Amino acid sequence: MSPAVHSWPVITLTFGAEQIVADANGEVLTYPVLDAATAHEVAADAATEACRRLGLKACRVQGHTEDGSVFEMVVDAQLGTLEEYEVPASGPAPSRGTRQTGSTTAGRAARPKGGNQRRRALAIWGSVGVLALTAGTSVAMNLTEGDGEPVAVVHTPPPAQLPVPAPAGWDTYAAWATPMSGSQVKAVLDWEGRPVSVDGHQLIGHDPATGVEQWSRSTPFTVTQMAVFTVDGQTRLAAATAKELVLFTPDSPNPIRVEVPQEATVVLDGGTVPRLDLPTKKSLLVTADGATVSRVVPAAAKPLEAQGADLIAADAKAGNVWRVGTDSAALPKPAVLPAPAKGAELTGVLGSIEGRVVAAWKDGKQTVVGFYDVDEATDVTTVKQVAVRELDRNQITTSTVQADRVHGLLLASTVLVDVEATTVHRLDGQAKLAAGYAWVTDNGEQTQVTRDGQTEATTRADQAAVPDVITKNGMAMTRVDGATDGSLYALLVSGPTPTASPTASTSPTASSTPTATSKETP
Repeated sequence: MSPAVHSWPVITLTFGAEQIVADANGEVLTYPVLDAATAHEVAADAATEACRRLGLKACRVQGHTEDGSVFEMVVDAQLGTLEEYEVPASGPAPSRGTRQTGSTTAGRAARPKGGNQRRRALAIWGSVGVLALTAGTSVAMNLTEGDGEPVAVVHTPPPAQLPVPAPAGWDTYAAWATPMSGSQVKAVLDWEGRPVSVDGHQLIGHDPATGVEQWSRSTPFTVTQMAVFTVDGQTRLAAATAKELVLFTPDSPNPIRVEVPQEATVVLDGGTVPRLDLPTKKSLLVTADGATVSRVVPAAAKPLEAQGADLIAADAKAGNVWRVGTDSAALPKPAVLPAPAKGAELTGVLGSIEGRVVAAWKDGKQTVVGFYDVDEATDVTTVKQVAVRELDRNQITTSTVQADRVHGLLLASTVLVDVEATTVHRLDGQAKLAAGYAWVTDNGEQTQVTRDGQTEATTRADQAAVPDVITKNGMAMTRVDGATDGSLYALLVSGPTPTASPTASTSPTASSTPTATSKETP
């Protein structure tokens, strides 16, 4: 009996005397037929691989032969079988001209190796014109020239030109580009450092150097946000909308569906695990297997981050911090953030990364940033002040704070914070945080600023693009914000463009960023 399959998509297998070509939604795989006796196994291999690339367990297959015959089949990617598609009694009749055989079992995983079965398979595949006697000579020649292993011919994304100015330090020429159908989802790097693009409900992992598809995953919805997490030592790729969430493991195309309450909001940039925030002052933290644990949010507080199975929350006005590690309504006693100096006034909590809370204070005319580690105990919350940094100029605006959790950075207004190194730097202009850098636009220029406040590169274009991620081989994975038919571009590194100052040279511009004074806490 055929597995239950959807009517779409349909994998197309084209049978020739010397090769079998599988077309899976535009991706073409070519498998040579090197031995007439194993052509049925090659067909099963081709269909199975095509099905896996679609991220499906089973899929309909149409076999097309040189004499115009069409065979309706179904492939089971888990068993590696290719069998006749039995149209359900209540379903539509096969299309006119479709040829049905008595049995077309082709997969080797669920088939005995006896002589009767082999002769039966030969007769079936011979009937579709694959095993023509005239192909014998060329088959023999191919066997003497190679080792007989099938070779998959895959689509390589073409080079392209970024349609807007490139990020500072990169060229507009892209080594490859892949369509994202106007998706505004930021690319991420998967468990092996491969860039992941989004095309509707499809997630695709690419070889960084060539753009060739390495894997694909299919979601039951159009993806609007994506992130990679390590949960209990296990890597998970999370794909979501505001109300739906699935997880993927590195070794399976099957999504782990997370049950999201109707009133909840999915948050993927709020900690070390996905978070489901409820209007009832609760947050559900997602585990590696897609289950959730409930954590109560204190009445006057807001969630800062999910730290494993714990929720860190803070009351920015009172300076109270909680670490909630159970689903009990009896909350732990909060910790109070210690003032960096007597009389200092708390002006805001910037955020928390990996259990380290960052807060802004006003001490007279001076701005002070404090760093506080939250203890792992959840019965009574305690914090330790680990560093204090002083800044000149205006107070830090905390209404909009950007976070780059992968690189441990926060950006509040024009202040760049390295949470791990406990450093702060003023930036000369508005900035966007991405790919481990601050991208500052000011006076017709874009500047790439490192985590320690130094200028890495400058370009004379304040409307330049900003990369989502930078791969290990130095390519900037870049989209064009707001593009309705946009793509993901793999930009090549170029020499930094000097600033417009009369003394500029071809070397990277020296940083004019003010240096913050620091005081280490004993």
